[in-house]
Amino acid sequence: MSILFPPSTKAERRTFIILLGMSGLSLLLVTVLYAVDPRRIIGDALVNTPSGDPLEIPPPSVSPYFHFKPVTLFFAASIVFSYSFFSLFKKRITNLPPHVRTLLLTLAVLGLSVSVYEVLFNFTLWSVLMLSQTPNPDHVVNGYPGGILQINVVFATKTFVALLFLSIFAIDSLRKTSFGLPAQNG
Repeated sequence: MSILFPPSTKAERRTFIILLGMSGLSLLLVTVLYAVDPRRIIGDALVNTPSGDPLEIPPPSVSPYFHFKPVTLFFAASIVFSYSFFSLFKKRITNLPPHVRTLLLTLAVLGLSVSVYEVLFNFTLWSVLMLSQTPNPDHVVNGYPGGILQINVVFATKTFVALLFLSIFAIDSLRKTSFGLPAQNG
C-alpha cells in the first residue's frame, strides 16, 4: 500500500502542480529570509528576532490568534513540496534503471534512519537543555561539539522531521514491490 497519491486526472495533476509551486515559492521565501539575516546560531533567524524575541508572521500585535514562525512555514512547505513531487513523479521514478533506484533507495533509507535518530536525540536534548539553559524552547541551542558550530534546536528538530517525511515519500516512490507483491499502480 502506497501513501503517495499519483494523480490520475488532469484536475488532480493540476492540484499537485499548484501545491508544488506554492510550497516551492514558500521554501524560496524562507531561504531568502534566512540569507538576509545571517546568524552565528544555525536556524535561529527562522525562530527568533535578532533581539531574541519570537519571530512571528504576522506579528501577534496584528493577528493575536493566528501567527507562525518562519521555521514552521519551512517545515510545512518541505513536507508539501516533497509529497507533491514524489506523487507527481512516482511512475517515472519506478521506471528508473534498477541500479539507480537501488542507490537512491539506499540513500533514502539512510536519510530515514538518520532523521529518526536525530529527532529522538533532539527531543531528549531539548528537554535537558530547557532545564539547564532556558525555559523558553525557542532559545534552546545545541552547542555540541563546541567551538563555533551551534544550532537552534527548534530549527534542527523541524528540519529532521521534514527529512523523515521526505525519506518516507522517497522510499515509497522508489520501491517496486512490497513483501513480494507488485507495487500498486496509480
